[in-house]
Amino acid sequence: MLLNRILLFIVALSLGHMLLRLHLPIPFLLGGLLTAIVCKTLAQRAQVSWPKQLREYALMIAGYGIGSTFTADTWHNFLQELRGVTEATVVILGASLILAFVTAKLSHEGLKSCIMGMLPGGMTLTMLLAEEDEEVNPNVVMVMQIIRLLSVVITVPFLVIWLLDAKVVDGAMAMQGREGIHWLVFIPLAVLGSFIAVKIHLPTPKLLGPILATAAFSVYANGVQPVPIYLMAPAQVSIGLFMGMQLDARRIMATKKMVPFILVGTAVLIVISIAMANVLSARYGFSLITAFLAMAPGGIAEMSLAGMSMRENVSVILTYQLVRILAINLGIPPLLKWMFPKKGSQSSGQ
Repeated sequence: MLLNRILLFIVALSLGHMLLRLHLPIPFLLGGLLTAIVCKTLAQRAQVSWPKQLREYALMIAGYGIGSTFTADTWHNFLQELRGVTEATVVILGASLILAFVTAKLSHEGLKSCIMGMLPGGMTLTMLLAEEDEEVNPNVVMVMQIIRLLSVVITVPFLVIWLLDAKVVDGAMAMQGREGIHWLVFIPLAVLGSFIAVKIHLPTPKLLGPILATAAFSVYANGVQPVPIYLMAPAQVSIGLFMGMQLDARRIMATKKMVPFILVGTAVLIVISIAMANVLSARYGFSLITAFLAMAPGGIAEMSLAGMSMRENVSVILTYQLVRILAINLGIPPLLKWMFPKKGSQSSGQ
């Protein structure tokens, strides 16, 4: 098993390096993702897996890298753009709920399962809720979330390059011009941030904890150095490998009727994201590429890392994606309880 993982990592890292040479976005994350998908698809009998613990260490490194882009100006800009952040969050979540209603109607699947599966950026929360709720089909939720995330991670960066003429820079260039406290400060910041995030039950604590701790420290210390590419590249590979390993052919076959609805729904969310990105870019003056990555219905780590690889305004991307995640994790559980009251609570209220 250990040898298989080492070989898997070497192959993914090599593929990521090749994608980097081709100037493709988030090359090392895509290298891990594509390697895992190929292994899961073509070598289903092989004992191949990627431990969650390695993914979490990688998220801590990525969290520091993303949080290190946050400055005092970012916080000031966020307060000025509060209206846009709110509008963007309401638009993308509202569209997701409408698509969930349409999907449930056409596919004859449970509405609650479709809502959980369609939410952009709520993968961790919805999977946990699905496992605990007897009214929800966890297979549907997992397949919808994974296919949506993989579709966005693979397509959005390429759309940004082809439609918006974004330019990908190599890791060394992306790190140039960044001064501040030495990057080794990421060790205590990542550990402390993760610890606090776990204690207060933040979603995806191994990512959000280091992001928030590093962002706060960066503002206080007037900047920190980014992690070097020789650490960020393996971290991205590890994140990609874990994501790809979540693809389960048996789950997909069990819910194959949902796949067309998921793909169409994801495409609609991407189109809505592009439209809203044009509004935000025109209103606040940041690039359309930054606005699109900020709106895209993907994960906060993946979209922020894509922005880093294109030298876009990662702090803006981080802010919009983070507010959406917090809105989902704070607002969706009570919304679901209101929409789908338990039978026991209904009878007790009568």
